[in-house]
Amino acid sequence: MNKKGLSIFLIILNAVGLFCLVFLGVLLILQDSTVPNPDAMIPMERWDGAGALLCLGFLPLLAANILGFIFIARGQIRLKYRLLFFLPALICTLLVVYYLLLSFHVIPGFFPT
Repeated sequence: MNKKGLSIFLIILNAVGLFCLVFLGVLLILQDSTVPNPDAMIPMERWDGAGALLCLGFLPLLAANILGFIFIARGQIRLKYRLLFFLPALICTLLVVYYLLLSFHVIPGFFPT
């Protein structure tokens, strides 16, 4: 795979990660309390499933952001603009911390009923 193909692949990978981050982040922040599959062995609400998926997807998103920072337009874009590749990982980190605090009842009064 040449350098241009690798750059296109990393851009698409980061775009997919950003789409998943936005979709799951909205479900987590809105705290949708519907249970999509109540007959499951361990039924969970939508916000809880979104938070769990954000926890699982944090490291792959961080890896995609690091690869994008390293390989995409290395000499053509200034460093301060290339650091924007880490913005999705930072937002995901904040959402994961929020989810963990919310699910372990550390934040009183914010737990959905």
